[in-house]
Amino acid sequence: MDTLYSLLLLFNLTGINAASGLQHDQDQLYIVSDNSPYLYHYNVLEERLDKVLLDSTQQDELVAKKDKKDFEALCDVGDALVIVGSGSKPQRQDAFIYDKRNRNVRHVSLESIYQQMQEIGEVDRDNFNIEGLTYANGVWYFLNRGNGERNQNVIFTVGGDLDFVLRPETLRAHHVQLPRIQNYITGFSDGVIVDDRLFFIATAEDSASTYHDGECKGSYLSYIRLSDWKLGPTSLLSNTKKLEGLALYGQSADTLTFILCEDPDDESNTNCPIYRYDFNLGS
Repeated sequence: MDTLYSLLLLFNLTGINAASGLQHDQDQLYIVSDNSPYLYHYNVLEERLDKVLLDSTQQDELVAKKDKKDFEALCDVGDALVIVGSGSKPQRQDAFIYDKRNRNVRHVSLESIYQQMQEIGEVDRDNFNIEGLTYANGVWYFLNRGNGERNQNVIFTVGGDLDFVLRPETLRAHHVQLPRIQNYITGFSDGVIVDDRLFFIATAEDSASTYHDGECKGSYLSYIRLSDWKLGPTSLLSNTKKLEGLALYGQSADTLTFILCEDPDDESNTNCPIYRYDFNLGS
């Protein structure tokens, strides 16, 4: 039996499988799936779900695992959304920048920067799996999920601008040791920067593979203080659900409100639950 720790079901969208990233902008929700070439756009007031094709080479709603772009990370930078592939396979080394104002989509190859990340971080291809992306103060943060055999949770930082023009000479790798769940290793699922802290979700799976999914053993929220890269306490969110996609939903003097989406690892499941979690800033 699953236990949801202080999570509130905020929306339950229909028509999205394997949600992996989400963002919130006023009355709009933006969602990506790891097996779809579309960016989904949900208008909260009108209760309407639209979609934008990101990769014109793939028209099907669901793409076979061996061919998918594996969109695992979505970052909002104001007028644009940046979506990146995980890099765990050669066909997953793409970024797409969606302009909210004119709905244009721009493609950027990540092959070169992903190769440099693997070299600098000493992460081989079997352990390379970008699951989160966030941006603050001229720096992009790529979160590598340590669900490979070497358990390498790495945050790659690289200077760049809001147009996603990166400066590879600034690339750095920060290895992070994450707490376990039920003695299972955990890996980054997504992250977002709020003030001086990088908040992240970590999940545990009964699998040592960046390609094959395993049974989920739970998810928690924590943060890294960017001033000294020290890890904060963990807040268990669920003991069975694979929670992915993390975005700031609201902020008050003493509380940060986040939203999170769930990936059920089931291609027949087209429900996309989105949860709310309130984090006490005294934590």
